[in-house]
Amino acid sequence: MIGTLLWRLREAKDVLLGKKKTISEINTTPKRILSADNLQEYKIENQELKLFLDSISIEFLFCEFGENRVNAGGSEFNVKNRLEPSLSTIRQFFPNAKFTVYSDFDLEIDGVDLKIVKSPIPEKEHPRYLYRTADYFKFKSLLESEADFRCVVDSDMFAVSSDIYSLVYLTKTFGFCAPYNPRNLLKRDMEMSMDAKQILDESGGFGHSYNQSPMTLWKDSEDGRKFFENCCDFMIKEPSRASLVMWKAARKTSISPYLLPAEFCVCGEDVGIGNEILLHVGHPKVAQFYNVKI
Repeated sequence: MIGTLLWRLREAKDVLLGKKKTISEINTTPKRILSADNLQEYKIENQELKLFLDSISIEFLFCEFGENRVNAGGSEFNVKNRLEPSLSTIRQFFPNAKFTVYSDFDLEIDGVDLKIVKSPIPEKEHPRYLYRTADYFKFKSLLESEADFRCVVDSDMFAVSSDIYSLVYLTKTFGFCAPYNPRNLLKRDMEMSMDAKQILDESGGFGHSYNQSPMTLWKDSEDGRKFFENCCDFMIKEPSRASLVMWKAARKTSISPYLLPAEFCVCGEDVGIGNEILLHVGHPKVAQFYNVKI
């Protein structure tokens, strides 16, 4: 304790004498432009990691519904590249993975398997019908995949770090994962979001709110399967925002996914966090901060 006090006194003295600053100087060096069009080939140097990845099957899943690309976050994307920038930036790190898209129209993309499906979601005239459908098939696609590691991801994510490999280890360890929501509380998420509904259970909305990209499932996770099966059921019976659906599934089963930190889904509230892995560039603030060309 005395040592800590002496250290603090020395630090305070240096600040007073101008030898140290209490706030680090802002780096004004322009950030390089990030684009899915100028990616460099990535090679894994860690042989143990390479052997592990080569020993398992990996599948990334997309769910795109409605022929007109609409981004809820506000960014505008090239409609000719429906799965970009997620597809190219993730494939950079996982060149041997399988890529599959669930859709309701002929979405032909090189190197991507297409599954045309029919939505079981009721209220087809509801303005959030396609969003509900996409979220339903996010849960469903994880259940239908036969890969060891399955990951469903939105098309407006930009992978920027090889630390994305840690997502495979986390999934293998915990069985299934979902990213945190910057609103944190489900109650706050329902107050600020579209397609929200009142929370009537005893929690009062004081549970975690999840995002849905990336969500993962390991092949042998019975808890994960049970959780996502209930998510599918709730989305059909009581369709709403996916975070509320996931809360209902967790409450019913007493099972919840491992909560991924913000670095796996950097939203507008998280810019500058450091150690970024997946940038949610569907949010204009994120694309602008990290100089991402979309």
